[in-house]
Amino acid sequence: MAEIPPIPPVSNPQADVVDQLAFLMGETGGIIESSVTTYKLKVFHTRAFPWDDVLKNLLYRGYKVAVTSHKADLFIEAKKQ
Repeated sequence: MAEIPPIPPVSNPQADVVDQLAFLMGETGGIIESSVTTYKLKVFHTRAFPWDDVLKNLLYRGYKVAVTSHKADLFIEAKKQ
């Protein structure tokens, strides 16, 4: 019997990443920098931030993700591999 391939959590891989991230984060985060190969997001509300959805969207699109801090602020930096 043929094995069914898993469905990735990204519903539309061709969708605009900036729009998708802005929708997922809402008022809990913001896009500081964006280009074709790099994104820098700032987390405004750490407890309400949709960590799993944002990280999955970036990782499944082939970005290398790092969470960094500057003073009391948290940032998500994503670079295309």
